Amino acid sequence: MKAGDRLIEQRLADALDLSRAPIRLGLKALETAGLARGEPHRGFVLAKNPTSGAAQPALAAVRRREQVYATIAGDVLASRLPADVTEAELMRRYGLSRAELQRLLDRIAAEGWVARLPGYGWRFAETVSSPEAHAKAMAFRAVIEPAAIAQPGFALSQDVIARLRERQQRVFEGELEKMTIGEVFHSGCEFHEEIIRGAGNPFFLESLRRVNSIRRLFAYRSFADRDGMRRHVREHLRLLEVLETRRYAEAAELMAKHLQRPLVAGLS
Repeated sequence: MKAGDRLIEQRLADALDLSRAPIRLGLKALETAGLARGEPHRGFVLAKNPTSGAAQPALAAVRRREQVYATIAGDVLASRLPADVTEAELMRRYGLSRAELQRLLDRIAAEGWVARLPGYGWRFAETVSSPEAHAKAMAFRAVIEPAAIAQPGFALSQDVIARLRERQQRVFEGELEKMTIGEVFHSGCEFHEEIIRGAGNPFFLESLRRVNSIRRLFAYRSFADRDGMRRHVREHLRLLEVLETRRYAEAAELMAKHLQRPLVAGLS
């Protein structure tokens, strides 16, 4: 694409196998980075050719924010940060401007693992970074996801199965090595949420989404194990084979085993 081209939400959603909501967030992030702009009656358009020299500072800034985000997540998991912090402390520690830090904190707050304190400072949520919380989240998933597949009337269309298989196959055949940990996490969440959606019960899907928000921090530890992730993706592909032939009792058993096996030794 070149500067001035329209960034059409539905077209991007179809290309990336996503709903329009995350696409809209992505377009706003591009606008913040100076790579896109909103225009009346046209929506978003590309502001700079991504391969041009003019776009490189903006792209570098996006990559740097993602690196800092991952560093903060790692520091929270390793208890290298106190529960309560000030913006000044975080700015010094991570070399951020106030505007850069505010964007990161807004993102982290939206994900549920930091909250603004009344009056001054921020507090990291202990529950989303504790091993106990992660173990309980995985135990809950091991109950609800197989149960969803075992529900009367559970069904996945062939189109959904084909789309999930194509995406998982791309990841397994080499895309995994190019993905950030955040992208790997999102891909796994999308896979499991599409399957649980087959139960036709919105409470299953909403419960899984809430649990996934708690798991997000642990993705930065467990999803760094690429060998474990490749095994995980193989299991996804095997599960799709069984679901395609509507052997739902067997699929429920496979899902239970899949969720009970940790990605990394010693981490549930």
